[in-house]
Order: sequence, then C-alpha cells, then structure tokens
Amino acid sequence: MADSFSLPRLAGLAAAGVLAFGLAGCSGTDASSGGSGGADSGFSLVKADTLTVCTGDSPPNIFYDENNELTGVEIDLADALATELDLQVQLAEYAFAGLIPALQAKQCDVIMGSLYIKPEREEIANFVPYLYSGTAVAVSQENPKGVTGFDQTLCGTKVVVITGATGAVEAENKSKECVDDGEAPVEITYVDEGTNAVQQVLVGQADAFIDTSEIVDFYHVESDGELEMAGEPFGKIKIGAATLKDDAALNEALDEAFQALIDDGRYQAILEEWGVQSADITAGDA
Repeated sequence: MADSFSLPRLAGLAAAGVLAFGLAGCSGTDASSGGSGGADSGFSLVKADTLTVCTGDSPPNIFYDENNELTGVEIDLADALATELDLQVQLAEYAFAGLIPALQAKQCDVIMGSLYIKPEREEIANFVPYLYSGTAVAVSQENPKGVTGFDQTLCGTKVVVITGATGAVEAENKSKECVDDGEAPVEITYVDEGTNAVQQVLVGQADAFIDTSEIVDFYHVESDGELEMAGEPFGKIKIGAATLKDDAALNEALDEAFQALIDDGRYQAILEEWGVQSADITAGDA
C-alpha cells in the first residue's frame, strides 16, 4: 500500500539549514580564516587543505545510506577529486535552491549537487562537467490520471517538483503550453527534497513528480515499484562541479584532477559501482 511506503531517511534538507560532514578527517582550520590550496596551487580555499563541497539530496548521486552517512556517485567523485588534489573533504549540505547562493556567499569552494550546466548558471560559475543527466516524469503505480509522460496528459494534473531544479522549470513551461492550447494548467507544488515529492505522489496528493531520470530510477527501486517512470527521459544535459567565476585557478585544478580520474580508470570505476554507466560524460555529446 502506498500509505505504508517508507524511504531511507534523507535528513536535514531544510532550505536554511546546513550540516557539514568530514569524509576524510577535516582539518580544524576556522572557515573564516581561509587558506591556501597547497604549495603553488594558485587557488584559495574556505578551509586550509580542505575542499568544501556544497551538496544536497539527489539520489543516486547524493543520498543518505542506512548508516545515515552521505553517499552516492557525486560523493565518490568529490572524494576522488580531493584525493587527486591532495586535499581533505568537507560536505556542506543545502536544499537545492540554496546551492548557488551558498557558493556566492563563499560557504563552500565548489558545488557538486546534480547541478545542470545551463547558460544562465554559466554566467555565475565555471563548470567541470562530469555526468550526463536527463529529466523524467514519475507517477504512482495506479496512475489514476493516466499520465503517459511529458506530454499533454499533464494538463490539469497536480505536479510536485523540487524548488530551483530543472523539473520545476519544465513543469512551468508545460503548464504555459497547456494554457496556450486551451487546456487546464498544471497545478505545481514546490518542495525542497525528493522524499517529500515521492510521498506526495504515492499517497495521492500529487499526480506526478518531475525531476532527473536518475532520481526517478532510484525511487522506483526504493519504493519496490510503487513509483514508476511515465514515458521516456528527455532533455539530456551535462551536470558538473561549479566554482565562482573569480576562482578560475580552482576550476582549472578540478578540471585537471577530473581528467586524471578518467585517465587512470577511477571515474569509470565509480560509475560502474553505482550502475550509472549511461551517465558517462566521456561517451560523447548528448
């Protein structure tokens, strides 16, 4: 039954809240002091000898495991990049809509939080692309409104999305399209993390959830099939590590570190471990 559905606890994603976790033995340097990125690195860091990463909730890329520890594809990539740069890692966790403001406020050095690389974001930040992603529509197994995908069957339905995510923009665009075609608009509800969105669909408060295809696949497994993908993924796009425009040296260092992960096979090994080989950024342009 949908009302008995229980997901692993993905705690702490309040829009104003932030939790920090040391993955590799954080240094005790005060964040306000700043610090060097290492000898001749050419970049500075929020904390000396530590790569502080703004991240969030976007399974299977980032989520809490049964031990209440952050894990996932992007967590492993962050750890590997830091290792290549001879740095420790500290994660700063935010709701998705808070990621870019946190970077701008210099609460972290880089965003690794399933952030799509879009022109408007490239005006704010430099990116190191490291994964491909797509967008998908999720419905309950019962699918009472008969939603068949990202199409006109969404008109007049209740759709839940994550604030600030691409799924929210897609839902807004679809609603305008419905109205232009003389049909009922999409009623959109905004939430801060995926667990809430999935629960709304499974208990019938929402008819569909629009987000990344990876998230939909993850929750399909976690819900034992109670959540399903409607139609096919669309809008394949790159996601990557975002750094501030005035921090070009860090962007270059991360780019070189990522290339090293590709060259020695660590990147492909991480993708294989999580079963997301289709997200391989080296497989060619979308």
